[in-house]
Amino acid sequence: MRKTRMKRTLSLTLAVPLLALSLTACGGNNDSGTSSNSGTTNTTNSTNANSGNSNESAAPEQVTLSFLSAWNGGGGGFPQDQENNPVAQAVREKTGVTLKLESITTSEVEKLNTIFASDTVPDIVNAPYWSTTGGEGQVIKKAALEGQLLDLTPYLDKYPNVKKLMTQGVAKDFAEFDLNSPDLEGKQYVIPMQTPDGTPESIHNWNYGLYARGDILKALGVNAADIDTQDKLLDLLTKIKSGDFKDISGKPVIPSGTMHNGWDYSQFLSGWSDYNISDFRQEDGKLIHWTQSKDQEARLLYMRKLITDGLFDPEAFSNTDTTAKEKLATGKLAVFGAQSMIGDLQKTLYKTNPEMQYELLGPMKNKSGNIVTQVEKPGRSGFPVIFLSAKIKDPDAALRLIDYLNSDEGRLLAYWGIAGKTYNMADGKPQWIADVKKQFDDNPDVKRDEGLNYLSGSFMGAFSSEVTWPIPEDQKTQWEKLEASYSKRLPIQIIDKVSASYLVRDWPKYQEFRDETSSLNFDEEFRKACYAKSDDEALEILHGIQEKFKAAGVEEMAQYVAEKAASRDDIGW
Repeated sequence: MRKTRMKRTLSLTLAVPLLALSLTACGGNNDSGTSSNSGTTNTTNSTNANSGNSNESAAPEQVTLSFLSAWNGGGGGFPQDQENNPVAQAVREKTGVTLKLESITTSEVEKLNTIFASDTVPDIVNAPYWSTTGGEGQVIKKAALEGQLLDLTPYLDKYPNVKKLMTQGVAKDFAEFDLNSPDLEGKQYVIPMQTPDGTPESIHNWNYGLYARGDILKALGVNAADIDTQDKLLDLLTKIKSGDFKDISGKPVIPSGTMHNGWDYSQFLSGWSDYNISDFRQEDGKLIHWTQSKDQEARLLYMRKLITDGLFDPEAFSNTDTTAKEKLATGKLAVFGAQSMIGDLQKTLYKTNPEMQYELLGPMKNKSGNIVTQVEKPGRSGFPVIFLSAKIKDPDAALRLIDYLNSDEGRLLAYWGIAGKTYNMADGKPQWIADVKKQFDDNPDVKRDEGLNYLSGSFMGAFSSEVTWPIPEDQKTQWEKLEASYSKRLPIQIIDKVSASYLVRDWPKYQEFRDETSSLNFDEEFRKACYAKSDDEALEILHGIQEKFKAAGVEEMAQYVAEKAASRDDIGW
């Protein structure tokens, strides 16, 4: 899912670096119809009696359930006919469930706060769950503790495919401290989605980076691979600004920008990143919290230069998903930072103006001189989750649906559609029917409207379509080959360590620190500083938020973590 990764990637530099890793994504759904991560096929089949699907002669009771994809832009993969597309019809026949789909184009945290405050929680919700100490995860955990989420624990033995999702592909430290937080007293309220099976091949590569319009690079005589440092990037953007380049409507391009809400402006600051999996950094022989890094000044001043020199979209931090995609579709952004966005571009700009196809810059180099790429642990830390409303009238129907979709039969249906209509089995593996594949390749919206995007993105965990059903090279589309070429240049880095961030939870003053910093938003202050009247004023804003963290005890906290980590050899920063 494209969206699922947005929040996580921002957190590499601006919050807890859990790379991830994104999103969905990128969130609820993606245009390519692939879930973010992994698994195996030796799971319980859809005919499991506990799931209520073994008795073919007994039709399941018909139930309509409301479903919210709580991801900004998460409805992009929803079919036009939500209830009667072929996949939805087959799901209804097997499980008795009809879904009423809803998505958002606003803040995920705001939407979650709204549904909990108004006590209007849909039956099923898919939402970000990066950590229970902040953001969406904290909101969800609070709602669980207040009784607004259904405790799933009594149901898990009845639904083995759902039970498997609770552990497979989940990082051990995240499972202990977040998914099964001691505060939850042994109860389980959320179901992990888009989790891998622990193998490198099963971890979805989101291909985050900087992408530049190929025709502009060609006109400037620039090799995309040569742009791998902050100085070279600045030089490129300066040349673009003075180059009189146009979008498809003949209007001046914006030298650089992002997708909605600044996602992901950290790609423009990647020269100060590193391979981190925690909130803590080692600087000058000392352990510090990321908010106190000396790199924050350099990052801020660089970002300010991009903005004040007219090299960065002034609307980047306020763009809606729709506006950002319009800029992308018209080639308005000469360079953008995010995922490759092929799912959108192949339907728009790459159709109308193929000469403008974006190229991956670099990869960029981080502060250690290594390429900037996706960092993961063997299991995923933070992911989309599904939770059920405590008021749901038929929880068994919802769990029956999730259990079925995570069976062998259910996954085939969600990814491939109807046997004999969209695919046939050959040597034990599904293959698209030739004329159907051509329709899907020519127009991805056809595949979407067959119902082949939304379930795989929102309801799948511990599974990878790429691992289970690898596409032969000669059957890949040009876009699949292009995405694969990015992944080859951006290999995932796996760090098999326990995040140092978890050590702080034993700190006696941890709750006090959280209370004092709950209203502090470093990223918000950083963005405000980017638009200050002068560098001095910008640095004053930056130092102001840093001092507030210091006053709350962030330095003492870092010292505590350093002392705890000294007695262990499995801690990663």
